[in-house]
Parts: sequence; structure tokens; C-alpha cells
Amino acid sequence: MVVFISQAPIFAVLLPVLVMVVLVEMIGMKVRRNILVLSALGLVCLGASALVGASDSPVAGLLYAIGVSLSVILALYALATARRGKQGWWFVGVLIASVATLVGAIAAREALSQEDAAIAVFALTFVPGACALLYGLLAPDIPRPRGSI
Repeated sequence: MVVFISQAPIFAVLLPVLVMVVLVEMIGMKVRRNILVLSALGLVCLGASALVGASDSPVAGLLYAIGVSLSVILALYALATARRGKQGWWFVGVLIASVATLVGAIAAREALSQEDAAIAVFALTFVPGACALLYGLLAPDIPRPRGSI
């Protein structure tokens, strides 16, 4: 599990993942459906990284980086879209979960040994993706503005 924290190419994957999210948004359906599909993909990548990580393959770090990048970007995207209409509670919930995840990861790195902290931080990386997935599944639709500009 230490490989996930120390050797994952997160910064190398961040820009391509961000471009993919933007492209899906440009050609996609509704915002919530885009978040739903991409967060499911991020969670699958995180889960697959744990399965592949047992074989000491460099693919595990790449899958982890893709999953973490997608999860964090989509949690921020859900925060950006959940500020209107009936989605105020979704905004508060995703914000609290994101802050709690960050605080939990910092506390785990300080309080636990390196191996235990790696496992705790890996488990915490599922939280933003799960929040974005729940937002995509359960949040009410955002009403489109009417009229022309």
C-alpha cells in the first residue's frame, strides 16, 4: 500500500483526466449523469488499483492516480454545481465529506505508522468519489434557465 502514496503519478495524470472531464461535459448529457458516470469510473479505477497492487505492477500506481484525480475533480465539480436551487444540502454534505476526508488523511499520516497510514489514506480516497456518485444518483435536477440572453 505504500506504493499508492509514494509512487503514484498523480500530477502526470491530472491534466489528461481534467481534459477528459471537460470533453465529457461538452458532449455529455446532464451534469449529474456526467458526474455519475465519471465517478463510477473513478471508483472502479481505485478498486482495480487495489486488486492489481498485490502483484507489484506499475499499472497499480497509474490506476490509483486516475481514480484519485477523477474523485477529487468530480467532488469539486459536484460542489460547483450543487450551489443552486434545491441542492443546498448536497453542497453542504459534499463539502463536509471533502473536508473530513482531508482532515482524516492528515491525521492518519501523523498518528499512524507509514504502512497503516497508507492503508487509511487509500480507504479515505474512496470518500470523494462515493460522494460524487451519490450526488449523481440522488440529487434533484438543476432547472435550466428559461428565456434567451
